[in-house]
Amino acid sequence: MSLVNFAEEYSQLSSTEQQLFADSVRRLLSDGLIWREDEQDRRIFAWLVRRIDLVRDYLAVAGWELHYAENLHIFHVFHRDGSHRRRFDKEETLWLLLLRLIYAEQYESLNPSLTRYPTTTVSDLYNRYSEFFPNRAIRKKGVFDSALRLFNGLKLIRAPQSTVLRANDPETVIELLPALEVIVPASGIAALAERLAEYQRPSNSDEEQA
Repeated sequence: MSLVNFAEEYSQLSSTEQQLFADSVRRLLSDGLIWREDEQDRRIFAWLVRRIDLVRDYLAVAGWELHYAENLHIFHVFHRDGSHRRRFDKEETLWLLLLRLIYAEQYESLNPSLTRYPTTTVSDLYNRYSEFFPNRAIRKKGVFDSALRLFNGLKLIRAPQSTVLRANDPETVIELLPALEVIVPASGIAALAERLAEYQRPSNSDEEQA
């Protein structure tokens, strides 16, 4: 779509739709994704379903690509040059990969589930980390607490009834959300065990990009 065509189509939007356009672009660039099941995202999500081409063409001018994971009900953006990626430090990356591994294991399991999305608990997640990294788990507990807050804010995990996720609340249930599939696609699952094994070896690097 040319800029002239874009301007014409945009001018035909109602004032309400123009506001939704602005809100959707702002939220996509600030949060990285829009998920239908998030109450705050629902209105913007419904509008994006109808106007995805208009928003996609607008973002493309600045190098952003808008994608719709229809099976997950998620819109997400990334920059084609790799700019503006959120960088996680090494410990945050470890927790992220472990969450994604548990998510995949539960979906592949034949055991019945009473919840819509895979779940774990704060204590079970911490114990899994301890199994991989027995010599560092205790001294990394503070990092665990900050990682829970970070991933909750990124819509990767959440607690039922909006409970605050804290490392010192071991029985708190953690829902593992579909955005994990966007961050670490299914095609990368086979490499997760290898990646975690690599991190078990000493490294001079303090940062890894997830």
